[in-house]
Amino acid sequence: MTGPDGPQNTPQNTPRYTPAGFGDIDDALDSAVQAGTRFGGRVLQSIADALQRSIDASGGAVRPDDAGRIRRRLDWRLAGRQGGWMTAGVFGWIFFGSFLIVSVVMAALAAAGVPVHGVYSGQNVPVFGILAAVFAPLTVGGGVLGWLGVRLGNYYARLRRCLKAMCGWTADLAGLARAASLPAQRLRRDLRKAAGSGVLGNAAYDDETDTFYLDAALRPVPPQEAPAPQAGPELSDSERFARQGADFLAYLRGCRGRLGADADAELDAMLRTCGAIMGFVHNHPEQLPRVRRFAEYYLPTTRKLLDTALGLGGADTENAQTIRRDITGILHTLNTAYANLYDALLQDVSLDVSAEIDTLETMLCQDGLTHGFASDFGARPGRTAQENTKTGETI
Repeated sequence: MTGPDGPQNTPQNTPRYTPAGFGDIDDALDSAVQAGTRFGGRVLQSIADALQRSIDASGGAVRPDDAGRIRRRLDWRLAGRQGGWMTAGVFGWIFFGSFLIVSVVMAALAAAGVPVHGVYSGQNVPVFGILAAVFAPLTVGGGVLGWLGVRLGNYYARLRRCLKAMCGWTADLAGLARAASLPAQRLRRDLRKAAGSGVLGNAAYDDETDTFYLDAALRPVPPQEAPAPQAGPELSDSERFARQGADFLAYLRGCRGRLGADADAELDAMLRTCGAIMGFVHNHPEQLPRVRRFAEYYLPTTRKLLDTALGLGGADTENAQTIRRDITGILHTLNTAYANLYDALLQDVSLDVSAEIDTLETMLCQDGLTHGFASDFGARPGRTAQENTKTGETI
């Protein structure tokens, strides 16, 4: 069109930036980013899955003794993931570079103040500033996608190198790191992460031995600690003494016939005396404090001496005979001491018994039951109980 002042710009013959155009560019960029992230992951992973299904359909089932076949299958899976993430990384860096250039250009134009007239308002619109603000987050997103894709692609590449360097079902970390030409520390992190996330199927990594297992079933099971025996009810002092005494008497019976005739005589005497002491304490628990040293020192020491004599076996040397003779002598001394202990225990009981007897006799005398039965109760000897009842002469 031509106006009074010369040619005029119209929407038909002059390009302008419109809000609708902004939306079209944004949608196109979003579609490109989504295509980049899905392209490698979906396509290459589907290829790996198709290969795996074809192997299963052809009868190539994994056999427990074929570690090489399992490693190849895992390698195919990792190849799909590696290719997908590498593709996503390449697209991410391409988007990053493209959006970065566009963002810098838009920011420069915005800073230079290049005027862009609005269609309807006829006023200047900060188009370049708006575009710079739109492309800035897209630039960051492309950089993140590129960094993440390359990082995970390299991660799967290292796992593939480990699988190719393995021989058999297991591998130690040091040998595997040398064979794969990878740092041991990084390889440890990669294998631990892969085994924990299931990327390597049923693989396992043992941190204690730094060993990688292609099948977790091959990992040795740590020995389980035996459960602690449940403590039974606590024994009283009397029950503990009775059990200790029973064990000692059984031990003495087992020693008879193994140390000679003289020792057997002393052992028989000790059996009788110790049995009497233990029976006495069982009937009189209040006397237990008096036999505490007998139970805690004398009995264990006696058993230790007898163990020494039994340890000589059939030796008939001069020293062996001397030891047997000395132990037999101390058995006699111990029997004397145990007999004295038993007498001392009986002495206290004897005093108690005498006191009880005196009290009983006094009560019987007071009740008239210890003299003149007929005179006390009016009963006459020679008469039957029925006759005494009729006459009122009953007890």
